[in-house]
Amino acid sequence: MSRTFDASRAYRDRAVRSLPRGVSSSPRASQRPVAIVQEHADGCHVTDTDGNTYIDYALGYGPLLLGHTPGPVLDAVRRALDLGLRTGGVTAGEAELAERVAECVPSAEVTTFLSSGTEAVQLALRIARSETARTRVVKFRGHYHGWADSMHVANAPGSDDPTTTGQDPLAAENVILLDWGDLKALNETLDDTIAAVITEPAAVNAGCFEPEPGFLEGLRRATTANGTMLIFDEIITGFRLGLGGAQGRYGVNPDLTVLGKALGAGLPISAVTGSRAAMRPVASGRMLHRGTYNGNPLSVASGNACLKQLANSADVLYPRMEAQVTRLAAGIREAAERLAAPVHVNHVGTCLQVFVSPSPVERLTDTIGLDKEAVLELSGLLVERGVMTLPRGLMYLSVEHTEADIDDTIWAFESALDAFTHGTTN
Repeated sequence: MSRTFDASRAYRDRAVRSLPRGVSSSPRASQRPVAIVQEHADGCHVTDTDGNTYIDYALGYGPLLLGHTPGPVLDAVRRALDLGLRTGGVTAGEAELAERVAECVPSAEVTTFLSSGTEAVQLALRIARSETARTRVVKFRGHYHGWADSMHVANAPGSDDPTTTGQDPLAAENVILLDWGDLKALNETLDDTIAAVITEPAAVNAGCFEPEPGFLEGLRRATTANGTMLIFDEIITGFRLGLGGAQGRYGVNPDLTVLGKALGAGLPISAVTGSRAAMRPVASGRMLHRGTYNGNPLSVASGNACLKQLANSADVLYPRMEAQVTRLAAGIREAAERLAAPVHVNHVGTCLQVFVSPSPVERLTDTIGLDKEAVLELSGLLVERGVMTLPRGLMYLSVEHTEADIDDTIWAFESALDAFTHGTTN
């Protein structure tokens, strides 16, 4: 292969002198063979500073559902930019975007906007505590709800510890950890001290696991009976698993939903939405909700253009992307079986996860003890063959991916798996 990464390596050598590990978000530093410096992008393709072009399945860690250069979104952002940087004030686009969210998301009636998923999760928890006058929260092991101290625990099955050093050990003392799918334990745990149960309705972040049949319905029944608020963290699944997100896909409505990523089509924005009753603490003014960049007009313009395009073409776009994911997953499995490679694939909606494991990974607990270094190695071999995934093997599709892109990606996997398993260089 003729790819070189000299310019990305030179940038890293410069950046580590002024940026921690040379990046602005720790996971980016784990990319192999080096953290790639992206020069420009178009559609679903990225070109780096060395001139290498990649089929991009990282897609900004998920937001770029419409690809890197969606015309309607870029046009809307340019129009908003021409009106000035109006951060901190009220703009008409905010109400329009809230109305669009309500049209798309089944449980949405009232919506408020923030800048990041971590912020939105914290707001949703505060709303639940205010509305119920309770304090404790149930979180499921292996689910990620942002990096604030109170939720940044047990992000992987098998450990209930804080996820990183430097966390306040007391911040999560009111968080109860349970195993995802265990309704018996949930029903035994719920009492009049628990304000909320928060869950990813489909555990994409942990490896593209769908909920077991009846689990979300059981969550809804149990929380309703206990007067506890049910929060769906749809930062990833919102608009990715369909226009209505995971709740639209599975037919279960939470009290509150946290949205982000695809909502902004690449610009930073998040949201908390829910029923009028659930959103009372914010709507009544009795609970403070602050943020200089909340409702930032550039992000709001991007969100409006994104949801408009998705709504207008949902019947075509989502089935096509899901068919492509299914074909890609089948191609990877066939190549792995033929080459006797210890690689398995999960997929849900427009998301796909590659595991290095001697046996299928069918539930969250199956991820305990998996070789993380092996996945990083495989993702690095894919980079060398022109395919960019998240370093940990998670892949997202966009509306810009074509059948030819899928063909090229399957070839790249065949070559990478051969090199991974047998040490070849083809």
